Amino acid sequence: MSGNVLVTVWFDYTCPHCHIGLGRLDSLSGEMALTIDRRPYLLRPDAPLNTVLAQERPAQAQSQVHEKPGRRPPLAPLGEKSAAEPFSSRSLSTVLVHEATAFAREQGRGWEFYLEVAGEYWERGSDLGSIYTLRRSASRARLDWESMWPKLESGHYRPWVLEEHRAAVEQGVKGVPSYLIGGKMYTGDVELDALRGAVEGAAG
Repeated sequence: MSGNVLVTVWFDYTCPHCHIGLGRLDSLSGEMALTIDRRPYLLRPDAPLNTVLAQERPAQAQSQVHEKPGRRPPLAPLGEKSAAEPFSSRSLSTVLVHEATAFAREQGRGWEFYLEVAGEYWERGSDLGSIYTLRRSASRARLDWESMWPKLESGHYRPWVLEEHRAAVEQGVKGVPSYLIGGKMYTGDVELDALRGAVEGAAG
């Protein structure tokens, strides 16, 4: 195989097959020459933003939320099969976490931030609309929260996230994960061997 292949993948954080698919792509990047361009897609584009952004919850209340009975157990690690979406009764919108991801991309740590956020959601059932979740993830991904937070609070990246979603829809993306490889679109739970074959075909 010759040449570096660009793989554009649209994803949303609450999509289990996206979580699996991104793990597969990361695995492939260790054995093949490819560049992964991860793009936001909103499964719930009309969902209201979480009000946690405007007002931090007291620590005691936040602790009570996490101790709420009925939370589903942690799911599979990145790249492995998972069963269901973790319990969350709070944020339906993923706009804010995609905005935070845009900041991380600018700092060259988009993948590192994704891994931390995905761990919060899929392994610990954390609320992706909570600034506590985003702050923990930013810190663990070695991002400066004091620089990130003002841009989230001001909505600096929101137009970009919404435009990326609109552009994806115009390009024919109807669900996620969707992969654009060598001019061909692949959607859904694409197995590792199929992704490998698509990359090899694009490389020529």
